Amino acid sequence: YAEDVLKSFISIKPSTKPHVFNTSNSAYRGICDRQKNQTVLISGESGAGKTETTKHVMKFLAMAGSTNGIVTDVERQVLESNPLLEAFGNARTLRNDNSSRFGKFIELQFRGGDKSAIETGPGQHARLCGARIRTYLLEKVRVADQQEGERNYHIFYEACAAATKLSGTTIYKYPQVLSKDKIKAERDVDLEGFKDL
Repeated sequence: YAEDVLKSFISIKPSTKPHVFNTSNSAYRGICDRQKNQTVLISGESGAGKTETTKHVMKFLAMAGSTNGIVTDVERQVLESNPLLEAFGNARTLRNDNSSRFGKFIELQFRGGDKSAIETGPGQHARLCGARIRTYLLEKVRVADQQEGERNYHIFYEACAAATKLSGTTIYKYPQVLSKDKIKAERDVDLEGFKDL
């Protein structure tokens, strides 16, 4: 969504339209007006858009309390943590090229904001000042073995792609830690198409 669409949802009275930004605004108003902890539960089937929805909620909450729409370094760091988490926790599956193989509990921390925050009418303002992220249910077995048509975690391929950059090829010769006489088969990792993720 464009920034102007996001800003159009920042208001004292949440809209009745079903939209992720309305849910985010209701949570933000609960933090500011009632000064109560809020929970946004994002669930759904594989490929339903949970990861993208989480990014939208986090972006909204960072923008809602920002001063004149400008996010701070802390807010930017919180928002930019997602790609790193995805590299270590997402993998290609048969149903989804960027499937989260772990759960996340993201605690966003707010402090009272200043009155130069985006105008939302009367009421208090709060700024995102930190986050605590806990991950769980990581598929550890995926590190050693994957179903046919599926891949390991993205970080593995990103590391391989970095190693192949100097050689100018998309084939990475996976190093073996066993002696040559114990290796059953050499393994090459084809990184073709990985840049699409």
